[in-house]
Amino acid sequence: MGTDKLWIDLYGRPTWRWSVDTLLGATAIVRLALVVPSGAQQRFADLLPAAARDRCLLVAGGETRADSVQAGLAALAAAGAGDGAIVLVHDAARPALSAALVDALLAAAGESGGVVPALPISETLLRGEGSVDATRVERAGLLGAQTPQLGRLGDLRRAVSPAFTDDASALAAAGVTVRIVSGEAANRKLTAPGDEALLRAVLRARSTPVTTPIGNAQAGIGFDAHRLEAGRPLRLAGITFEGEPRGLAGHSDGDAALHALIDALLGAVGDGDIGSAFPATDRWRGADSAELLRLTARRLRDAGWRPVAVDLTIVAARPAIAPRRDEMRRRVGELLDLPVEAVSVKGTTSDGLGFAGDEGVAAYAVANVRRTT
Repeated sequence: MGTDKLWIDLYGRPTWRWSVDTLLGATAIVRLALVVPSGAQQRFADLLPAAARDRCLLVAGGETRADSVQAGLAALAAAGAGDGAIVLVHDAARPALSAALVDALLAAAGESGGVVPALPISETLLRGEGSVDATRVERAGLLGAQTPQLGRLGDLRRAVSPAFTDDASALAAAGVTVRIVSGEAANRKLTAPGDEALLRAVLRARSTPVTTPIGNAQAGIGFDAHRLEAGRPLRLAGITFEGEPRGLAGHSDGDAALHALIDALLGAVGDGDIGSAFPATDRWRGADSAELLRLTARRLRDAGWRPVAVDLTIVAARPAIAPRRDEMRRRVGELLDLPVEAVSVKGTTSDGLGFAGDEGVAAYAVANVRRTT
């Protein structure tokens, strides 16, 4: 990748946090061992959700994948897991892990000693170095393995070794029956430059946009989230919160509320999303999100649409939204040329849970638009 792929920013969270959050959301998972580079435990610990830190073990990895897996297994055993405990081994470079896939693996656990998600190979397989070897390579029966891979703690500790590149193969070689369940195309691995763009598209598509046509009116839904970072001004819904110790990180000014609203407006008319309209290039670095919203409104007008009502929900532990709600409504109305009565802004918290508990701010938006031509 030319960089540490685990720390590539994907919508306010580093790569590794996406699958961690998915796994922490599974109530069946009692403990999560994060196997990280030796000496880097604190760096990872600092970005764990506070409410989940008692479920997480930070473990120094080894020289090989097998060494690292064994280190994680040993940590789970030391924390009280018995040999019969079900363990999922996941590669954090697969950030688009879904809760549905976790559920499918756990549901299959009772039928065999191990479970692996896999997909059929669709590409033609070739042999050769520099030129194609004419030897035919059959792909019938071949599958591409994904993670998480499931096994019993004792079986994994006995089977995993440097002789195998994955856990399912190690378990099968040790005589454990490993069942195959259908993997997910979105559960791709971040491997080479360019993969991050594909994964960003997958992660964004899970939340935006949604378009609902109603006669000559349409509605769109938007979502955005950014982590909090010291030394940056905090901007939300086009206004600055002075005195806050942390602001929102991002390519522009990080205003998650306006970014969600931009996505909702573009989604309402089926015109892509904020990433396609304002890509992460030097042109938009540090951009004022209020100006991006103005440009979005102009883009809609040029296409024959106008906003008629918007609704924003901001999820944050701080700052308090209520004291400045009316100011935010007026600012958004001014940017979209809407009366304040057509703008709703609401604030809520996540009761200290998850990303919006103490690490960042999330925002949801609904935009109604009407055709003018």
